[in-house]
Amino acid sequence: MFKKSKDSKVKIEKVKKPKKYFFRRFFKEIKRVRWPSSKTNWSSFFQVVIFSSIFIGIVIIFATIFALIWKSAGI
Repeated sequence: MFKKSKDSKVKIEKVKKPKKYFFRRFFKEIKRVRWPSSKTNWSSFFQVVIFSSIFIGIVIIFATIFALIWKSAGI
């Protein structure tokens, strides 16, 4: 049997996992964003409301027309 000498120490290195820093990167990215002004936000909001109202109106009109056509056809 061989004895190990005191000078020959076996080094065990731990593998370092890359740190993720998810929240730190998230907040850093949020700070970089150029946010629109209040006036721009309200303008965009009203544009969306108007477009949605028009689109809903068109869908209701088409649904009513098709319902009347199917009713008159007896389907």
